[in-house]
Amino acid sequence: MQIRIFDVEHGGCALVTTDNGQHLLIDSGHNSTTGWRPSVYLPQQGIHSLERVIITNMDEDHASDLHRLRNAVHIGAIYRNPTVSPETIRYLKGQDDIGPGIDALADMMTTFTGGVPAVPDLGGITFDFFWNSYPYEFQDENNLSIVCILRYPGLNVCFPGDMELAGWRKLWERPDFRLAMSDVHILVASHHGRMNGCCP
Repeated sequence: MQIRIFDVEHGGCALVTTDNGQHLLIDSGHNSTTGWRPSVYLPQQGIHSLERVIITNMDEDHASDLHRLRNAVHIGAIYRNPTVSPETIRYLKGQDDIGPGIDALADMMTTFTGGVPAVPDLGGITFDFFWNSYPYEFQDENNLSIVCILRYPGLNVCFPGDMELAGWRKLWERPDFRLAMSDVHILVASHHGRMNGCCP
């Protein structure tokens, strides 16, 4: 198993390659300074299919290349907070503030409606997903991030999106979340390392 975390400035993008040759993308941000984009990089590396794309947060910096990516490679499934509908994304963003990546996500959410295998063969990788619910618990994008815990024998990595203090505290109320986080080896800093992404 290999995890590559790319420099996409203020954003997120990580490629996971499984032991059985599958590829998964966690967020699909791009680097506006260098021009690096997953939609260009993946085909250059001979990667033309992604088993899944996980969007941890519904801000543009986590999906800024998604509109190009979906035309460049086959995407088997989209994972995101399931309590947030395409209509809700557009409502939260407003008509003038939705970027092309999040617009593509909202569009894909209406077409990626098929089921995925209950236990797909990812070469020993499994995932735990946790989220707060819209609108009952939170109505802001950051605290509606999906916390993704990648598990591989001997290595557990948490990608928490832009979860902020209030969202963390709500999740910590859940015994299953506390148990899942208890053996995480690597925590990718929430909200790009900002203090409001920390939960003391």
